Amino acid sequence: MAEVIELKRFRQKMAADRGFRTWLARFREQFGPGTRFQDLSDQTLLILAMPGEENLFVFIDLVMGAQGLGDSTSFRLADLEISAKEHILDLALGLLDRARFEVMRRLGWVSAVPDGSLPIIEFLPGARPPAGSETVKLPALAPEHPQFAEYQALPPHDQGIFIRRLIPRAVREFRRRLAGP
Repeated sequence: MAEVIELKRFRQKMAADRGFRTWLARFREQFGPGTRFQDLSDQTLLILAMPGEENLFVFIDLVMGAQGLGDSTSFRLADLEISAKEHILDLALGLLDRARFEVMRRLGWVSAVPDGSLPIIEFLPGARPPAGSETVKLPALAPEHPQFAEYQALPPHDQGIFIRRLIPRAVREFRRRLAGP
């Protein structure tokens, strides 16, 4: 049994080393197999949460590197099958969502982020057994948020839409707070 655990840790470390290679150079922070979104500095989190193709490719680099597929250059040059690209993009978008939900948590807009205590690398295939669905669980709006009554009156499906609609404003507010007065 100890060998199985050690093998899993070894695989996670190798995936993290390959996946975070471009992040180390870009963000000048330390990342490893245990790094969670809540461990990231505010500046790094802001960059990851910002809209734009280049920021999405930071996540694509992570996904491809962790899976031993190289970096986003292969993705951009169409060196991969369409189904592989779709899977990589789905994973990258899921990580982008999680970064944005962490922004909302730091602002106090959501109380907690589902699976927020898991290391980033564990959201990638092979790091943990599949949970049956690859969809990102949405956080609930914090009762302290000024629009909580409006949110609470919505059916559950619409609550998810409500949370997603807050993302652009949350990223702008987080950026404003980091910039200071």
